[in-house]
Formats: sequence, C-alpha cells, structure tokens
Amino acid sequence: MKRMNKDEIIPKIYDDFDKAIAGLPEDWGAEAVHATKGAAMAMKARFALYVGDYDVAAKAAKACMNLGIYSLDPDFSNVFLQTTKQIPEKIFVIPRSAEASVVLDQRYVNNGLPRNAGGYGSDNPSWDLLASFLCNDGLPIDESPKFDPRNPFANRDPRCTKTIVEFGTVHCGYEYQPRMDVDKVMNYWTGAMQSNQDNRLVATYASFNGLIWKKGIDESWLNEEGKKQDNLNETDFIIMRYADVLLMYAEAKIELGEIDQTVLDAINAVRARAYGVDKAATAAYPSVTGSDQATLRKAVRIERRMEFAKEDLRYMDV
Repeated sequence: MKRMNKDEIIPKIYDDFDKAIAGLPEDWGAEAVHATKGAAMAMKARFALYVGDYDVAAKAAKACMNLGIYSLDPDFSNVFLQTTKQIPEKIFVIPRSAEASVVLDQRYVNNGLPRNAGGYGSDNPSWDLLASFLCNDGLPIDESPKFDPRNPFANRDPRCTKTIVEFGTVHCGYEYQPRMDVDKVMNYWTGAMQSNQDNRLVATYASFNGLIWKKGIDESWLNEEGKKQDNLNETDFIIMRYADVLLMYAEAKIELGEIDQTVLDAINAVRARAYGVDKAATAAYPSVTGSDQATLRKAVRIERRMEFAKEDLRYMDV
C-alpha cells in the first residue's frame, strides 16, 4: 500500500474523535482515570489546532468548556505535585501508583532533584525559558523597567519562580544557591550548614547553567532524611488539562479573526490564576486587552510558554 494523503487521513481522525465523544461518558465516578467525553473533545481540539483547522479546534475546545465540569485549580503549583490526584483541572492523565508498582521513572527523579537532595540536578531549564517569563507589569524583560538583570527572578510573572528554582530560596528542604562563591548552604532537614553540592566548584556535574526545575518537584520526592526515594514517586503524567483547553480556544479564535470577550476571558483566566486572583480583578494582574490579531497572537503564545513549560508541549507549539 502507498502512503495515504493527509487530506484523506484527517477526516478519518475527526470521525474517530466524534465517535469517542458520542460514546464516552462525561465521567466514570470513582473510576476517574479513564478517558471521558471531555478528554476526547480536548484531544480533538489539540489535533485540529496542530493541523491548522482552527474552526474545528475552536468548536471542540468550546464544547469541552461548555460541559461545565472542568475548572482551573486555584493554585498553579498544586496541579503538578504527586500528592495532587483527581482535581477538576485534570482532564486526562496517566495515573501512577506506588501500590501498583507504576511510578515515575527513576531517571526523572534523579535528574530532577537537586544534588544536595541526592539527585543529579541535570535536567535543566534553559536561560531562554527564564527570559521568556514576563515581568509582573505584563512586559517582556527587554521592555519592562521592573526587570533587574542582577536579580532575574524579581518582579516576574509568578509562574517563573513556580517553574524554576529561585536562587537563595529553600527547595526540597535545602537552600538552593548555585553561585560559585557559595560553598556551604543550609540543610533545613538537619538545621546545619553543609557542603553545597549544587555549586559546580564543589560538584563538577551540578547544573551546567545554574537552573533547575521546581515545577512538580517538592519534599514529597524525598525520604524522612531529606534524600531521594527510589521507585515511590506517584506523580501523574498529565496528558490534558483545562488550562490548555482555554488557551487552545483562544488561539483558534484569534487565528480565525473571531476576537471577542470570550477570547480575552480565556487567556485572562489562565493568567489571573497564576497571580492567585479571579480574572475580574484586573488591578491585581496584567490582564490581556484589545482586539488586534497580531498582538493577541503574540500574547497567547507567550502565555502558553509560561504556562506549559516542562509539559512536553513546547516542541509542537513551535
């Protein structure tokens, strides 16, 4: 058989999604780990967005939103913790369970944890990602008067320090400070200073750029002595969450040129959640306004980069 043209394949994929949407329940009650009607709608929206079928994407995302059963968790950081299981933001996940011997692969635990906690600290965010987070006035770092290159984490969108560990703060029970002149840091598990294994002068293979991930990584990854636990991490693998549906809806409508208040509301709901406020509290966060397509296209793309770092979506977004 020859390779089938994608124009023939795409309608068949939509048919599969529509069959799933028609046949799946909205929820499974206690068996919440299975695919649902909303999951099929959201995945249809993602597929349509990636192939440029913006009308299909917008309608599928809106159908998922209209189910009225999904919502953003009030705390951005909470969504990604292994202690957070079934919440209304999670539309479709692959669950993990230590009891069932289904756990996060040990290499992710090793590479994600700082060296002071027994990890490698080698799965590093890029400085390009750090630079991409807006300042809390809504401007990028090369335009905002609030950006301080000597303190790059200050005055930034809250997702910056919830995604990347800020220098000099406590992470996993240890002071994180990759500065070359800091050879000892506080171990809050023992209450004593210790050799700084996250400094490359002390440990050659510490983070090569000084950055490590904070998103989804906390003290629950460690044992009672503050060291990594083997084969016990139950962090869910999130396939789809509600924030993605909101931003897919906004992006599809922007690309269609159908910009209205629902588009702004979708983007602002995600951004306001990052600041811990309702989208109506526009004085408490830099809300997105206006109707210019080019401006909003840029806004939604930046929003996705801040919101979905480390969630395996960036490559396809690009």
